[in-house]
Amino acid sequence: MKWDEPPLWPVVGPSLAGFTAACLPHIVDGIPRLFDWDLTTPFVGLMFVSILLYFAPEPAGKNTELILGANVGMLLAFLPQLFFFVWFVPVILFWIFQSMYVWKNNFPAFRVGTWIGLGAVSGLFVGGLFAHFIL
Repeated sequence: MKWDEPPLWPVVGPSLAGFTAACLPHIVDGIPRLFDWDLTTPFVGLMFVSILLYFAPEPAGKNTELILGANVGMLLAFLPQLFFFVWFVPVILFWIFQSMYVWKNNFPAFRVGTWIGLGAVSGLFVGGLFAHFIL
């Protein structure tokens, strides 16, 4: 899929969703924390919310490969964080680098989905840092 001009929704939407999901357990009481880690519950929530990508604007919408790619991208960006503390740094940098040129090329929906998944987890990491130190 290729866009004529840089789209705003695949960059801002997933990262804002991840940021919001990371901040919610610190704002709303009663949200359980799975495995006693602040980001596990928001990550599981993002996995469920990724189904909404089915309703994304054209040319990305109504494509299950986009949803599958987003989930694979989120897993690849999140699971290594359990073992490598600084994993969030390459994830965020790689997502920023990809955001500059993914829209120019004609990538398949799965590849665009992985980009969207990386954006969601990048927002999750930044939101987790914000919630931990600010909220």
